[in-house]
Formats: sequence, C-alpha cells, structure tokens
Amino acid sequence: MMITRVLALSLALMTVACGYHLRGAIDLPEQMRKIYIKNASNSLQQQFTKTMKASSVDVVKQINQAGLVVAVFNEKMDRRVLSLSSTGKASEFELNYSLDYELQDASGAVLKKVQSIEITREYYNDQEAIIAKTNEEVIIQQELYQQAVKSIVNTARSDLTSK
Repeated sequence: MMITRVLALSLALMTVACGYHLRGAIDLPEQMRKIYIKNASNSLQQQFTKTMKASSVDVVKQINQAGLVVAVFNEKMDRRVLSLSSTGKASEFELNYSLDYELQDASGAVLKKVQSIEITREYYNDQEAIIAKTNEEVIIQQELYQQAVKSIVNTARSDLTSK
C-alpha cells in the first residue's frame, strides 16, 4: 500500500517536472488570468469559457474584474452551397465564420487594434444520412468557434508577453 502511494506520488512529480500540461491548457501571462468577452455570440462565449477553464483562467461577468477585454465586432456564421447533385439537392456546403476583435484593458484602453479572423470549412452533404449531417454541421461550427478562440488567445499571449 505504501509502495503504491510512493510510486503514484513519484509519477505525478515526474510528470509535472517534465512540463506536461493537460491537453488544451495554455500558459498565459498574469494579465490574461481574468478575461471579459464583450459583444460575442453565446456560442463563442461558451467556447471561450470552456477553453479558458482548461488553462485556469476565469471568464468574468463584469468588465471591471478583467485584466483583459476581448471586444468582438461583426461576428458572422455563413453557410453556402458549393455543389448540387443530379437531383438538384445540395451535396456540398461551405461554412464561413468571421469576426473582428480588439484587445482592451478594463478601462477600455486599446492594447491591440482591431484584428480579423476568417475561418472556412467545407463538408459533403450525404442525402442518405441527413440527421448525421446536421450533427456534423454543429460539430464543425463548434470547431470553428474553438479555432477562433485559440487564434485570439495566441495573439493576445504573444502581444502581452512581448511588451
């Protein structure tokens, strides 16, 4: 019993010592430990909260609690048909997610001027599996939100650590 505990503790210490982090965890500067998301869609806010939780960052509810404010503008999710089948039904779609954002401090001072993100994904629409394709589109949208969050966080991290 004692050997098992010592072994488990040793393994845990070695894992921490080698720099291992949980997948999705991001090492962030102190200023980014409390983030406020301004004017974002529900989906983007949820993805931000989920991603930041893995990095021990709080997405705060009030702007005056934040070390960093991500102000979102012109957020859009568009879907368009890329190709049609011989029966005239859509066989391929494209999802396009775009937004502009600005990094600010809690007082509204601009830390990083307006940046744009545009992410596009294509997927095949199998007419035999309509329900599965609807679910696939929802998953792709979540991935687009996740990619946008990571892009915003990486930009903020690189700008704030270089100053």
